[in-house]
Amino acid sequence: MTKKKPSAAEQRQKELDAMMAKAITAREANVDLISRVKRDPALAKKVRERLCVDLRRVAEIPRHILGPSASRDRYRDLGYYSPVLVRYLIGTWAEFQRQAGIADSLGSKQVERNISKTLRAQQIMEYADANVRPWDDAYSNLDMTSDMVTLQIGSDFHSKFCDPFALRVWFEVMELVQPDGVRYNGDVVDFPSLSRHRQLPGAFAMTLQQECDFAKGLFRETRELLPDADVKLVMGNHDVRMVTALADSAPMFISMDSLKYHELMGLDEHEVGLIARATFLNPSARMRRNDISQNWETLPDAYGRPFYTIVHGFLTGKGSAAKHMARFGTNGTNGHMHNPEQVTMGTLATGVTEWSQTGVMAHPAAVGAGYLPGPAESYGHMTTFNVVRLFPRAGHVQHEQVKIGATMAYFGGWTWEITEEELDARAAMREI
Repeated sequence: MTKKKPSAAEQRQKELDAMMAKAITAREANVDLISRVKRDPALAKKVRERLCVDLRRVAEIPRHILGPSASRDRYRDLGYYSPVLVRYLIGTWAEFQRQAGIADSLGSKQVERNISKTLRAQQIMEYADANVRPWDDAYSNLDMTSDMVTLQIGSDFHSKFCDPFALRVWFEVMELVQPDGVRYNGDVVDFPSLSRHRQLPGAFAMTLQQECDFAKGLFRETRELLPDADVKLVMGNHDVRMVTALADSAPMFISMDSLKYHELMGLDEHEVGLIARATFLNPSARMRRNDISQNWETLPDAYGRPFYTIVHGFLTGKGSAAKHMARFGTNGTNGHMHNPEQVTMGTLATGVTEWSQTGVMAHPAAVGAGYLPGPAESYGHMTTFNVVRLFPRAGHVQHEQVKIGATMAYFGGWTWEITEEELDARAAMREI
């Protein structure tokens, strides 16, 4: 009678049992290595080398038996040395794998990460070069040699957090004043789904397309009221999020009307220019913050000298308006902080200059609910925007703040009262 040939599974188990038995014998023979290394520190280097050789042996077990692996559990079963010895001489298991040459070194991983970051940054820059930066300073027609130029400036609309009462006042003041230029000074949209920070409350969740449509709606109504005005969007930190995301052309954007930023925002459709001086080449978070800070516009006086600066804002903390004024050395305005400030400063060379920090066009309690602990009112955030009269020949600046209160607003002899629908909309913003 012929002997039955073992199956592949039986042969595999036989070889594995033999390996495990051999490992048990070896560990018993090496059980005193820790005490020997403690008595003879010079032995430590040799033992480390033996440990690394042994881990490579375990990792290279033929595939038909177990397949390659250098895990802690695999070594506990098949290694010739105790894992306790590994911890004593090398430390973590990840470091053990690196010392054995099985895992990448920390240095090589950092190089790989840097290459990936740089490649992604280059792709974002190329996307911005095609779809964003050509609209920097587009559709400009302010005459800064005239006696007076009127601007209407608001910041931090934050899409569906935008206060409906404030938005009504914004457009009605625009119709009354008929400014020469309008500046949407950053964070017109919010794009929380593209951020690691707080998300929108459930009652006001918006798709990316809906947020873009919100911005287009602002531009459309502005252009209807002011057919010939110079209208610009100053790109703030929230506005830049979409550029970074669109550069990926990710599947999540397939349902959107376009993958081109300028088309999504309706820039050509409504003749809106950008203030987008950033390069968008920023592999690190710090470089990204510095890059966004380049999105500013300085208008000249009638003699070509720097006169009035508009920037979303990048200097934060107490006295942020004064910080921006000191940085630019001109009259000007910023947003970003959500609380209004007005400061003056001067030198013998420049004379006295004035800087106005606008409040927020979003409802302060709603937009701050996700990141401000305690009552939102305690932070002094207020809904305001500015009508600014520039006198380029005389070098004079007049900031006229439009303050939207809890139930009313006032500007230039005109008053507005909030409606029941607007009160209900404010309340709905705070529902989660």
